[in-house]
Amino acid sequence: IFLTLQNVPMFSNMNSRSLIQASRASIICSIILISLVNSSRCLLIHRKPYVHRRQTAFSHILRRHASESDGTHEDNNEGLSEPLEDSRRSFVKNGFITLTTAFTGGSLFCGSEAGARGLVRFPCKDQPLLNTYHFMRAGSSLLEVEDVWSTNPLFLTNREAALSEKGEDEVRRACNLLKNMGVTPTIVRYSLAASSIDTANIVGEEFNIGRDRLVPEFNYMDPRAIGGWDFSPKNATEEAVWAMDFDEAGPSGRGGRPPPNEDGTPSETLADQVVRLTNLMSVLETLYSGDEIILVFPDGTGPALLSCLIGGIPLYRVHELNFQSGEIRQNVDYNSVNAIATDLPSPYYSEILQRGRQELMQLRENPDEERNVKDLKFEEERAVAEAQRKERQELEEREARQNEFERRQKLEEERRIKEEQRKERQIQAQEREIERKRMRENEDNSTSDISGGAVGGGILLLAVSSVLANSKQSAVIDTDDNRDENGTLSNATIPETNSAPETNSADIDEVEVSLSDVAKADTDSVELDQPITMEQNETAKVFELASATNINDEQINLEDSYDDWGDAWLGTINEIMNDDPDIS
Repeated sequence: IFLTLQNVPMFSNMNSRSLIQASRASIICSIILISLVNSSRCLLIHRKPYVHRRQTAFSHILRRHASESDGTHEDNNEGLSEPLEDSRRSFVKNGFITLTTAFTGGSLFCGSEAGARGLVRFPCKDQPLLNTYHFMRAGSSLLEVEDVWSTNPLFLTNREAALSEKGEDEVRRACNLLKNMGVTPTIVRYSLAASSIDTANIVGEEFNIGRDRLVPEFNYMDPRAIGGWDFSPKNATEEAVWAMDFDEAGPSGRGGRPPPNEDGTPSETLADQVVRLTNLMSVLETLYSGDEIILVFPDGTGPALLSCLIGGIPLYRVHELNFQSGEIRQNVDYNSVNAIATDLPSPYYSEILQRGRQELMQLRENPDEERNVKDLKFEEERAVAEAQRKERQELEEREARQNEFERRQKLEEERRIKEEQRKERQIQAQEREIERKRMRENEDNSTSDISGGAVGGGILLLAVSSVLANSKQSAVIDTDDNRDENGTLSNATIPETNSAPETNSADIDEVEVSLSDVAKADTDSVELDQPITMEQNETAKVFELASATNINDEQINLEDSYDDWGDAWLGTINEIMNDDPDIS
């Protein structure tokens, strides 16, 4: 406007400042004029303008101008409130829209695309995806090999859910299939589940993909959580979930919710998983363009559900497109998904649904039944441990009873042996008592023999005394015969007479000594009782010692311990008489 005013002769003499002010005034007048024209046109076209109950007047005007820019006009009164009369407010609004349209060139209200990327709308029929996607399920995990279904996000990274040897073989076969088809992925997006991490590592190794192109996805690719059925037997419970989704989920997947759990495992429907998958595709379409992306899911329902969203398949049929362990599908788009989907379920899938309905009925009829494999395994181990403990306890009790029985038998045997020993000691004591009585009788007999020997010794002493007296008389007679007539002894006979008496006197002395000893023995015979008693006591001790050491009584002969005192006296006298022949 400023340049136009400069060329007008009427404004050519004005300075620049005046021209700027005139330009501003003309602009304001133009705005007012355009607003009036637009309002008049609105009144002619829409005699009774309507405003949507749930939308603002501004959004309604936007739709109307968009339809006008397309050359069509739709008077859709569905869901509209009562018609509003023309007023100054509507006039100002129409003027503002007209002014905005004038300054923006009408692009705001035209029906052309905005050009924003990443806002994915399912199904992807009219809006093709900017990247090429290959969906892959991770290989069989260790838990899946053990027929355990784990969906708790907290436990996905545990190594107990890592890739098994069977899963590694499945992944390598899938990579060889892609190589044969000439697929060269540039991005690998994988879940943080342990099996998905291992699978992505193998894929990166097979295709020589750098670590910067192996991108983890933290939660958008998590499997659908099954709440109270988590960690249950996979085969049976999975069929029940499939039947529940087919019968109750509906086209949008909002029905069919598993029972809740107390350990924090979410209880999700298919619609809950749809939210995550939608965000996943929007992020991928925003970050990348023209790439071949492999999406590694930890379960088979996630890629099947995303395929249904892309192909516009009702979500209750999601399990018809379920992925097997290690399976990969390349170039997933609207056409490929619909090529796989059939109008009617296959007979095999129908059998699975039939078994699943029965299993689902049992699950719902017995909600308190323990189905957690980990808990069941724990209970089984606890039962085995309890059985082993009881077995050990019974074994210990049997051993204790056996030991007690053996101890009692040993005690009984010891008592029996002691009883036999006691009886044997009693018998020995009785035998010793009998032996003592016999010894007393022998002692009495010995005492009487000693007394008799003493009397006999006295008689013998008297006899010896008389013999000695006779010997002296004979000696005196012999001396008297040797005297001579004068009454004196001869010299020849004196020495003999002198020697004879000496010899006889010595013999007499010896005899007197022997007799004195005999007499002393007679006088001391009364005192012989005391040594005999001591000797008897020593003999009794010998008998007791022999009894203690089990020496036979036949080895002890008490009769040999005593001498015959009468024979002793007779022996002494015989020795004296043998020594002195004159006495004899």
